[in-house]
Amino acid sequence: MSKVDPSSARRLIDTTPRWHPDFERYLVTRAPYMREPYVRAQLEAGPVNAKAIGWTREHVHTKWPDADFQVHTRWVPASWVKRISREKSSWQDPYDVHDKAGARWQ
Repeated sequence: MSKVDPSSARRLIDTTPRWHPDFERYLVTRAPYMREPYVRAQLEAGPVNAKAIGWTREHVHTKWPDADFQVHTRWVPASWVKRISREKSSWQDPYDVHDKAGARWQ
């Protein structure tokens, strides 16, 4: 028995953007694990608070949970993204790394 509803899966596949940068042309930088900076990205459906898990000179790979706690990732143009502090984000990753004094990495 399959736990996947094929019609729901097809709808998700059809609505998920398949675009990403040309990685031959744009080198990707990644932040240290669990120290990714927080950003606010203006998407077509509205703004989301996310973490920047990777970036090029012109694009940012964002990661955020939705209201149902499903995690989404998407490459977006850098012009759509603004860096924010962890405290200004509407969600905080519970696994963020802290330094020895207890301060969070930004």
